[in-house]
Amino acid sequence: MDYCRHELSNCADCAPRAQPREGAPGTEWDGWPPSAIIVHASRKAHLPGCPHILPADVEPPVYGWVLDPSPGAWRRLSDSNPLHATGGNTQRSATSRCQDCDATQ
Repeated sequence: MDYCRHELSNCADCAPRAQPREGAPGTEWDGWPPSAIIVHASRKAHLPGCPHILPADVEPPVYGWVLDPSPGAWRRLSDSNPLHATGGNTQRSATSRCQDCDATQ
């Protein structure tokens, strides 16, 4: 198993990941950088491979995304430190993390 500089396997804050996220549907998420963060209209952040969303559904106006987030962006997500989408619907921002995605980090 490969570990990042945080000594975590498949850390959302370190890219590229050596392995795809467990449960990620093989080719459906191809083209998404493994470090990307997807922002839903609910202000919840998801990672590529999340079981709650289908790649084909990740489109504006419901979704925005950050393809190359800064190191630590996933862990810093909070009401006081929202992540603003840089692609898709750039009016979206996330203030919380998907619990299933977070459990893999």
